[in-house]
Order: sequence, then C-alpha cells, then structure tokens
Amino acid sequence: RLLCSRAEVDSYKLRGGFLAESDWPKLTRAAGVLSESPIFIDDSPVLTVLEMRAKARRLKKEKGLGLLVVDYLQLVRSGHRMESREREIAEISRGLKALAKELHVPVVALSQLNRGLENRQDKRPMLSDLRESGCLTGDTLITNAKTGEQVSIQQLAERDRQTPFPVFAVDENYRVRPYHLVKAFSSGKKKVFLLKTRSGRKIRASANHPFLRIDGWKPLDQLQPRDAIALPREMAPLQPEKFLSDNELILLAHLLGDGCILPNRPYHYTSGDWENVETVQKAAKKLFGIEGRVVMQKNWWHLYLPSPYHLTHNVRHPITNWYRKLGIDPVHSWKKRIPRNLMQAPQEDIALFLRHLWATDGNFSWKLLRGRKKAGYIYYASSSEILACQVQHLLLMLGIHATLREVPSAKGYRCMYHLYVEGAEEQLKFCERVGIAGCRRVLVPEVIAALQEIKQNKNVDVIPARAWKTVIEPAKERMGIGWREFSQRLGMSYCGSTLFKHGISRARMVRVARALPNDETLLHLAHSDIFWDKIHSITELGMEEVYDATVEGAHNFAANDIIVHNSLEQDSDVVMFIYRDEMYNSESPEQGKAEILVSKQRNGPTGKVNLAFLAKYTRFDNLAKGADEYLPPPGADAVYEGESDEAAPF
Repeated sequence: RLLCSRAEVDSYKLRGGFLAESDWPKLTRAAGVLSESPIFIDDSPVLTVLEMRAKARRLKKEKGLGLLVVDYLQLVRSGHRMESREREIAEISRGLKALAKELHVPVVALSQLNRGLENRQDKRPMLSDLRESGCLTGDTLITNAKTGEQVSIQQLAERDRQTPFPVFAVDENYRVRPYHLVKAFSSGKKKVFLLKTRSGRKIRASANHPFLRIDGWKPLDQLQPRDAIALPREMAPLQPEKFLSDNELILLAHLLGDGCILPNRPYHYTSGDWENVETVQKAAKKLFGIEGRVVMQKNWWHLYLPSPYHLTHNVRHPITNWYRKLGIDPVHSWKKRIPRNLMQAPQEDIALFLRHLWATDGNFSWKLLRGRKKAGYIYYASSSEILACQVQHLLLMLGIHATLREVPSAKGYRCMYHLYVEGAEEQLKFCERVGIAGCRRVLVPEVIAALQEIKQNKNVDVIPARAWKTVIEPAKERMGIGWREFSQRLGMSYCGSTLFKHGISRARMVRVARALPNDETLLHLAHSDIFWDKIHSITELGMEEVYDATVEGAHNFAANDIIVHNSLEQDSDVVMFIYRDEMYNSESPEQGKAEILVSKQRNGPTGKVNLAFLAKYTRFDNLAKGADEYLPPPGADAVYEGESDEAAPF
C-alpha cells in the first residue's frame, strides 16, 4: 500500500503481478524514497500501553521520533483487569495522551466505530459513535445528589452551558456516593427497548446501553428476564431545603389523595375518617382562611372548601394560586402528580407528606395467613402511574424499597397502580420512618411488635446466585481450598452444586467474607448500597431520540432509580472521522470523494474538509480549488484540474 500510494501504481496490478513496463520506474523511485524514510512498524500482537511506552522511548532515543500511530485502539490492552471494556478503553486513551505529552510527539489512534450509525438515515459518524456505551431516552430522570431535584437527561443535554451536575453513582466498593456529571449530549436516533424490573421500575434504552450485573457491566441486548441488575438502596440528597410548611405538606397530601380540585367544580375533600376531615379543615383554615363546610353522606364526609373571598375575572381560588405556585395543575385523579419541589425536601418532610398521603388511598392493615404469624399489609393505590412512581421514589429517599404493580380494572375502567411495601424488614422501616395518619395510626405500634417477632425471610433482598461462580469461586481458588473445606469454614454441610442455585443473603455473605478473608470484594458486597432487582421484561420499541452523559470518576449514574453506565468522554485533543458516501450509497453522486469531519478540537475550530479518495492507490489527495464536486473518470491519474502533479497526499 505504501509503495502503490507513493508511486501511484494500481495496487490490484501489483498484487496480481500484471504490472506495465512504465510502472517499474515509479515503483523503484518510491521504494528508494521509502527505504530512506524513518518509518518503523511494530506488528506485535496485543500490546499494552506500558509496552508501547517502552518501545517508543527506546525508538526516540535511538532513531528519533516525530509521530506515533496506533492501529487500532480496540486491540490495545490496559495490562490489568478492568470492570468493563469501556473503562479499559478510557484508561488506554488516557495512557496514550500521557505518552504524547511525555515524548512531545503527536499520537494518532485509529478506532473502530460502533454500529449505531447504520440505523441512521445520515450515516456521517458522530462523537457518540466512538463510545462503547449506549443511550437513554430524553424523559429519563436523573436525581440531583445535592438537592434531590429530578431532571430529565434531555434537559441536561439542552442546557446553554454544560456545568457539573451532582448525581448518585456506584463506586468500586459498591457504595452509592455523589459524583459529577460533566456533560450530557444527544446521540441521535436509535432503536430503544423498554426494560422493566420486578419492583416495577422502568427505563427505555438502546440495545448497547450497559447495566450493572454482579459479573460486571452488560449491554441491554445481553440481558434476559430474571437477570439481576443494580438499583440504589437509598438516595438521600446532601443539602435538602424546606420549601413547604408542615400544614402545606399535610394539606397537599390529602388533596392529592382524596381531594377533588377541578376547574368549574366546587373544591372539596372526601374521607371516611373523621380525623382526616378535621386535619384538612384546620390546615385549610390556617393556610388560606377557608371556612370548610362538612356534609355527611352515608359513611363518608364531604368537606367543601369555598374561597374566603369573592371570585371574579382574574381573581382565583387561593388553592388554585397555591397549586400554580407548586407547579401542578387541578386535574383528574389519573393525571395527578407530586410537585417537583417535594423531591428536594428533608427526610422528615417527606415522611410527614407520605404519612398523610397514606391516610387517603393507602392501606395499612393486618395480613392474616393460615399457619403464619400476623404481618402487615401495606400498600398505596392510585390511578395515576406517575404519582405512584413518585411515591416509590420518595420511599427510596427514605431507604424503603417498594414494589409497583399494575392492577387491571374491570372493563371500561382505568388501570390501578398498587405500590406494595413487603417483607418484615421493609415494613418495619416503613412503620418506624413513615407510619400512617388518621384513626389507623393506632395500628402502627401493634404492627411493629408483630413484625419484630417474625423471622425474616431473605428471598428478595439477596445477592444474585451468579456471585457463587463469578466472585466467590475465584476468591476460593486464590486461597487454594476446595468446596468441601469452604463449606466447613461456613459451618454447613457440603451440598454440591445445589449451593449455586440460590441467592446469597447479606448475612451469609458476611460469613463467606470471613471464610475467605483474602478478598475484600466479598465484604463490600455484603455491606453494599446496592439492591439487586430482577428483570421482569424487555420489550422492543421504535426509533427515538436518545441521550447519554459523562460522569467523572465512577462512569455510571442513577437514572429512573436504576444504575446505568455512562458514555466515556474522549481524552483526545482532536477527533476526526473519514466519511465516504459511496460506501453506503452505490449511486452516490460523490464517487471518489471523502469527507474529513473534524468533530472535536480543544484548541481550534471543528468542521469539514473535502478530499479525493483514489481507491486503486489507497490514497487521499487534495481536491483542486473550486473543484469539490470533481469525479475522477475511470482510469484517470491523480491529476486534478488547476493543480499540478505534485498534489500532496493526505
């Protein structure tokens, strides 16, 4: 290729041995030039950055070095084990940049693109095609680790300035900590899939977007139902703010639950619990001076909330003005949602709000099963999916895990969404941190006492069974012991492969860590901030605009309360792509033309440069000035109108 490119001889003729007599002098001259050129090729397989550094330093010392070309980046290895290939590629690119600075020479690395561009109408490559992670739909919510505010990834991408945004992410010890999202960006349109977990959480992502499994980051197209992926156990903001008074929290909770706040209708509240009616009546009086009027109907009370002043044009009900201030609208029950400001409230405010919300459409009663001890039956019901999801998120901010289930209703009626708090451990946390208002609050201490007597069944909040093979077995082998000795150290009988079929409770993982003290990962897993939730379903959707982000340090973040991988920012100073339309369109009018797309340049402009590509010479040449649309005829030499034979090759 070097000979043919320099001599301008058809490479097909050279490979086939059909050279013309006029080609030999050209090849001879080119060979003479190349033999004297300081070009060194090292074709050692699977080099590491450390090995390249050693060879490059020796070459610079002995021969001098002006440019280093790596062909290609994906074949390089970092030299030590990484949790994902994405992290490894990022470390390699950082190593090459450090090498360039050390040797004071430019380093050019060729890279393979992902296949996402093949699904786009415009095949021109973009920066996102260099990244090995996938993308999320624009409505994906990301929680601000400092304030608790929830912002969509599309909003983050469309900011005028990409300032650091604090997010929750998982570190190498499985701890959920704050990190900085430094950039969010659009990745074009891709086919997306809906992933739904057993706890009812949903996220829409592209096929190659990685999720955290116990054996590392796995793209969506490699996941299956029943695989366990990582969710944060708790996401409490670092600096919450009190936006609402206690009376506002109480009134808002009751009106969102059992209130009828609709345009052109009398505002009223309905409840079968007289304590709730009195609570709402007092809060409305104190906040807005409303004199509530109670009307009894069978076993229900209707509390009407008339305006304390006359309503005319542009004079609205005080509750209407309050709703507008909170950023919510007077809507029907299936469209209700919680104000965004409440997500930024302190934990005690969230608990107060949930306590009174549960007193409306929440259930707090006994669950009686034959042959089993009494337990709590705790769930919240709503016809608004977004409201139910928000309540689930608020519970997570208090460290309470809840499961959201869609409950089909009778024909002609809307679906209901039930949010269950299940298991003795989670129910105890709910009773102690939230509870319920109204007359049912007397049940709380009784349920707590009953739950404390129950031997907890650890069959949901467990470390996936895959950990036996991917984490525990390697640690055991490093200690040089067999499974029988390992079982003896655990104080249990050897049970063969049966052991590998079941998940591992946190308490058992602590015992495993003590039996294998050479591996700290086991102890980190036992005390992790991760809840391993199983995938319920993965459904293919259509094409949609998608987005990704870059998080410094952790390279992951919590999105829709699920841990997802992020895209890795390119460490290079300049990123260029070669695009030839004829590769995708055989009838392209730009045959023989190549576009060099400068997509990133730290200290200069970005843009496009047009070149001519001479396939038979495997060579790029400058286009003649004003001849961007020139199409070389078949068999033409590399001479362009208005340009000499000495056109410099790219």
